[in-house]
Amino acid sequence: MWKTSNKLWLITTAPLVIVGLGFIIFGLMTTPEALTDDGYSLKTFYYFMGGAFIVFPVLGALGVYYYYKRINDREMFLINEGIRGEAEILSREQTGTYINEQPQVKFKLLITTPDSAPYEVEHKEIVNLLDMGSIPEGKKVPVVVHPDNPEDILLLM
Repeated sequence: MWKTSNKLWLITTAPLVIVGLGFIIFGLMTTPEALTDDGYSLKTFYYFMGGAFIVFPVLGALGVYYYYKRINDREMFLINEGIRGEAEILSREQTGTYINEQPQVKFKLLITTPDSAPYEVEHKEIVNLLDMGSIPEGKKVPVVVHPDNPEDILLLM
């Protein structure tokens, strides 16, 4: 599951918000007659820059937060409400995509659960490079299946 420190949000967002507040304070202190090199109001420039340095980092932090919250909510739902079963690895191949120098692997799995007949599914997952040798074809791994969507699975490796 994805976990981030609250300090990380503070470290990445707070400095930019402080810079934004500094721009707004400069805007308050600037005379209305002051102009930029290209003839626009310096006061307006400071206000726009201050707003941008406050709004965009906060929106970015909220976007990242909700993205990872959605992933965590899905995983928690599958762990708590999903149907436990077993997946036999029929085939595996690297897709060529790497995330943090870890390969994405496309698995072809045979899913077996107590509630349904065995069925095949393709599933992509980021796998630790060191674990690649320990997941050979034919290996059976525990899996959790979404009760309403049998294609939505979580491998418990």
